[in-house]
Amino acid sequence: MILTAYKLTPLRVFLMMIVLVAGSCNAAEDRPNILLIVVDDMGYSDIAPFGGEIDTPNLDALAKSGMLFTDFHTSASCSPTRSMMFSGTDNHLAGVGSMGETITAEQRGQPGYEGYLTERVVSIPTLLQDAGYFTAMAGKWHLGEEPEQDPPRRGFDKVYTMLNGGASHFDDEWMMYANYTPIYRENGVQVHVPRGFYSSEFYTSKLIEYLGERPAEQPFFGYLAFTAPHDPLHAPDEWVDKYKGRYDAGNDALRQTRLEALKKLGFIAPDAQPFPRLPTIPAWEELDDQTKMVESRRMEVYAAMIANIDHQLGRLFDHLKNEGQWDNTLVIFLSDNGANGLQMHQYPGTDKAWVERNSDNRIENLGRQYSRMAAGAAWAQVAMTPYRMFKAFVAEGGIRSPLIISGPGIENPDTVNGAFSHVMDIASTILEASQTQHPGTSFKGRDIEPLRGKSMLPVLNGTTNVVHAGDTAVSWELFGMRTVRKGDYKLLWLVKPFGPENWQLYNLANDPGETVDLSGQMPELRDEMIEIWNRYSRETGVILPLQNLLSP
Repeated sequence: MILTAYKLTPLRVFLMMIVLVAGSCNAAEDRPNILLIVVDDMGYSDIAPFGGEIDTPNLDALAKSGMLFTDFHTSASCSPTRSMMFSGTDNHLAGVGSMGETITAEQRGQPGYEGYLTERVVSIPTLLQDAGYFTAMAGKWHLGEEPEQDPPRRGFDKVYTMLNGGASHFDDEWMMYANYTPIYRENGVQVHVPRGFYSSEFYTSKLIEYLGERPAEQPFFGYLAFTAPHDPLHAPDEWVDKYKGRYDAGNDALRQTRLEALKKLGFIAPDAQPFPRLPTIPAWEELDDQTKMVESRRMEVYAAMIANIDHQLGRLFDHLKNEGQWDNTLVIFLSDNGANGLQMHQYPGTDKAWVERNSDNRIENLGRQYSRMAAGAAWAQVAMTPYRMFKAFVAEGGIRSPLIISGPGIENPDTVNGAFSHVMDIASTILEASQTQHPGTSFKGRDIEPLRGKSMLPVLNGTTNVVHAGDTAVSWELFGMRTVRKGDYKLLWLVKPFGPENWQLYNLANDPGETVDLSGQMPELRDEMIEIWNRYSRETGVILPLQNLLSP
């Protein structure tokens, strides 16, 4: 009726179009930039905002201007986490039901076990690109190595990427372990790293370079995917020197110090007990002097890598401030899984003889070019204080990650949120913040999986304190290990010898270290959560491996 009464002359139609276009431009200008930062294999308690002693002033400042999430969860390993982060759905539905390097005979060729991010999901960068964002990434991809699986095919305008799971952090391009040669590509073209390359510095510089090429009118989505502190542990001498001698008191003492710091911060209860030191890890005082020197060196280099990451972030943050973009940039910082407890000789096709033959692991060269060294289980337990196990395990030590979110729209900065959240929630959060709609179950003529995660924006803007309702259940599976989280309770199945290979039940509110099994005391809740996991397994197409992939 209104349109009939109001004559739409050509001039009025033209004026209306100008208003509509101007309105859409203003809306685009109002949309925040998104900066997603993922570090590789960093532990929960490593950085200062989460109780660590490593120097991280830029992350300290980020935390004070934003919100910390202390009950945030990932998958237990690299590529499954990244597949969920970029798709907003379960890794089995996204094509990464297991690491591509560990897919078993019974899983190979089955849906969900392609080993790369499949077309059954639409990637968040693709949606942002279509919505007018300039999209750029630098660093680790690990979601497919074939050209058609490259980041430029999944929504990135500018890319410099290392496609594999890990590599030397220096310019030698050494493989991380046997038969695992790194592949680097820039904008789809294979390249080699330049002379003087150090991974954290170079990837940060590349992202700064790409953001400098952004058209001024476009908001940006920047993805900085560090390969540090993933092994092999490498850092420039001047950074390692800052930590020389700091860890001579050993892993047991440091774990106790971090435990007390977490209690003081209020992240865990004052009477919370950590998961005990693993029986395979000797007490510090039992080690001889030479072994103590090597062990201390491991942690010195690991700490130097994290401190250097923080320094590189300071460079990036300063760039955004100088460009006038900082105040309108939503920054999301997380680790892709728990700290890594493996040694270098435990990777597929690798043994101690191979590492010794192909590395310069003299103590004076550890952390330098041509050395191959990992943090190992003792320091990984420290990094995951107070939790059980570390990377590769769906116990809390494998899937609990520090998360910091800062930027526009945060109602109460310098606050801590202790409610459960999940890496699938990152996708929904980015989409809502950028005012970008997920297409649901169909995208450009193909069927896709819908979002499973929930936006964290209502928590950030103070509307609510929880991401997931209390009765929401979230399930995981990796390497045959299984878990369900519902409220404060967690159902857990670990393979032998790391667990009884049976269902255990824990109350994480008062037992974050998963030390007291309640399954016998609460059989009804145990059985209810077992059925939840069984239903999840059917929905996502889980195929359990027939053999234990995690031999000690």
